[in-house]
Amino acid sequence: MPGSTANAHSLLRERDPVPASAWGDGVAWDREYADVCAIPSSHRLEPSRAFTRLAPALGDLAKCRVLDLGAGTGRHSTYLSALGARVHAVDPSDVACHLLRLRSEAQGVRVNIDCTAIDEHHLPDGKYDLIIDSYASCHILATDARLRFLDALMTRLAPGGRLYTAGMGTRDSFYRRHIVPHYDETIAVDPTNNIAKLLQPSDVSERDSRTLGSVISCWTARFVDLVGAREEQREVHATVLGR
Repeated sequence: MPGSTANAHSLLRERDPVPASAWGDGVAWDREYADVCAIPSSHRLEPSRAFTRLAPALGDLAKCRVLDLGAGTGRHSTYLSALGARVHAVDPSDVACHLLRLRSEAQGVRVNIDCTAIDEHHLPDGKYDLIIDSYASCHILATDARLRFLDALMTRLAPGGRLYTAGMGTRDSFYRRHIVPHYDETIAVDPTNNIAKLLQPSDVSERDSRTLGSVISCWTARFVDLVGAREEQREVHATVLGR
């Protein structure tokens, strides 16, 4: 068709560059935790709304062995340790791990902290009663790669164990304004810290979860939160999976 090559080149020029993934990027997360603090939950002390809502589906939290991936400054790790859980927290950010150590000492709780990046081929040894992926795997910017990672986490569950996973939805007002165009995946980039996230509609999140294991419980949280100085309508999809 006349002009088809020119049109293809035009589309390529319009296509934004592929966003860089912050998955396992300790430098990017050091900047977020030490300087930018763009993510509202970066320094919060209490567990997330979704985690609290789905906690009854997570088993006996006082006696479980926990792997907290992308633990950040430890809002879930310290909470669970205070309940009596044995917690192994992993995060690629030196700054986040340092703050988690300070927080653990201040609260008088014990958390085993590893400052390292992980992927589906490099996971901590052992089996866990609870694995937490709270806004961590959403930084893997391809759905198939994210699902492979979550599937690898399922293999680290002890019998009767639970995987808690949570990420941002496509109706989140902040990230909806920053979606990168021209991609099959729905990716948004925070302009403050340049960290990209994979967003999912609620039906896709539920469908994908069912390919991994038994869905014990799920919840879509919608709430208002401050991002910078602006109120935003947030959307979070959270799921508890069992073997």
